[in-house]
Amino acid sequence: MPFDGSHYVSASPLTQMLKASKQQIEQGWCQHAMRQRGSVCMIGSFTIEDYALFSKADGLLLQAINGLGYRHSSVAQFNDDVQRTKDEVLEVYDRAIERSMTPA
Repeated sequence: MPFDGSHYVSASPLTQMLKASKQQIEQGWCQHAMRQRGSVCMIGSFTIEDYALFSKADGLLLQAINGLGYRHSSVAQFNDDVQRTKDEVLEVYDRAIERSMTPA
């Protein structure tokens, strides 16, 4: 039955963190600075209350970056690439979020 809760899946804290970060990027994205005039970079988009969780999110973003064929050794390096676009950044978030929802 719809809405009976039998198929309800709660987002993990990792997925929630990535989704919140993506939302920050959607509102404004910047390069070469963590935060600038209301915009944020990929790292600056995180509210870090749990470093271990942030580390996992950063790892998923880097896996997504490499999985999409970009060759960067860090999320910051990918973000700050002069040829980078906001759409590419959002695509990386989508991949990382998708990975965060699949069982390990």
